[in-house]
Amino acid sequence: MEAHGRDRLKHLIRASVPRPVRNWLRSPSASMAWVWDAAMFSFGFTETLRISPDISIICHPRAFKVAYEAQIVDPEQSAEFQKFLSYCSAKMFLFDIGAHFGVFSLAAAHFGATAIAVDPSPIATQMIAKQAALNGWTSKIQIVQAAVNDAGGTVDMLSTGVFGNGYFKFDTARLRKELTRTPAITIDQMASKFGAPTHIKIDVEGQEAAALRGGRETFKQFSPVLFLELHNEMIAAQGGDRNAALDEVKSLGYGILSLDGMELDRTAIFEKPLIRVVASRRD
Repeated sequence: MEAHGRDRLKHLIRASVPRPVRNWLRSPSASMAWVWDAAMFSFGFTETLRISPDISIICHPRAFKVAYEAQIVDPEQSAEFQKFLSYCSAKMFLFDIGAHFGVFSLAAAHFGATAIAVDPSPIATQMIAKQAALNGWTSKIQIVQAAVNDAGGTVDMLSTGVFGNGYFKFDTARLRKELTRTPAITIDQMASKFGAPTHIKIDVEGQEAAALRGGRETFKQFSPVLFLELHNEMIAAQGGDRNAALDEVKSLGYGILSLDGMELDRTAIFEKPLIRVVASRRD
């Protein structure tokens, strides 16, 4: 009975309180931290993120905290980011898919590269714009607010709001009124509009296969190097097929390597709930 009562209360709150408001109320401490960082930024305070001994990026206080925890503190994300930096040069033309606050695009711009930073979240894309301006790289980073999918048009996504640092995610279990209608774009459409990428980073929270399907012609024609996050556990929990993204990569003639350069088979890949890999066209 107690559990049933909690479920009824949860349903009542969802029915009566709009999701954007609930996102602010879910964690008062997280919301206050966001407000504090926004206030500090409005008074001109910024943070400096040192991404290597000789490379620094000026950051909004909130974006600094998120990037520091991910790209500096977390061992696996840090290894992925350092691997990415080893590929950066002025010749890079990056499609940064699932850019969030844009640290990969900002790092590429530091080297003189050009990036198309794509994210479905308006919170995230606004943050990318602020950070590009802080570093003087607005001419190097073009921002697209959209979900990268296997077809253009629109998709319905769930906003986590400030509680989840602005992340948008697919969630088919939610009622439609809980979701946000979001523009969708494919990698092939991006290549047609912006030009051929040399590198593509995909971090789309379990939607890797769809993103890859929408880029078949781009991968076949231009063979961009691929930095790919495979969310094996998340896909399985949602009832999806973990093999789908790998089947796409294989069909393109790409080989998959670990961050330390070892070739990976599916057994090794599926041993981890989330794995970050580099893929490129086989010679």
